[in-house]
Amino acid sequence: MHNGKIGNWHDCRKDVEDLIDHVHYPHREGTTDSEALFLVALSKGLVHDPIAAIQETLRDVAKIMNRHHADEPMRISCALTNGRDIWAFRYSSDDQSPSMYFGSPHTRAKEQGIHPITTIASEPSDSDADHWFKVEERHGVHWTDRGLEHFKITV
Repeated sequence: MHNGKIGNWHDCRKDVEDLIDHVHYPHREGTTDSEALFLVALSKGLVHDPIAAIQETLRDVAKIMNRHHADEPMRISCALTNGRDIWAFRYSSDDQSPSMYFGSPHTRAKEQGIHPITTIASEPSDSDADHWFKVEERHGVHWTDRGLEHFKITV
């Protein structure tokens, strides 16, 4: 899931696509910056170390934007999973990235086990603020079977 943009995408697109390695480039089907970001991150080791891969991707894209004198910001709120863990990232070059929250909304589903039902969303999905928590700018969260870990994004 990605909400955001690479500023001046039309100018930066070719250089960003050049960051996609030969193993992952054949999977490029669309023209969006979201797909390109994901494939770049895969090229940088997303499967083995998601936090490092996303940070390196953001760092490289920021350098490309600087080379092109981009006057639009990079804004990223994204989440990904390996089917077991979930990582969510919130970053922007102008400190105005799309909002991101995590929480345990009220649902009709039954909670089982020791971990409550959890959600990552751009906005709380109900009006009970007690179980929604904002992911701060330039930060992320990592859900594991052991619980929730917070981390800072460095670019």
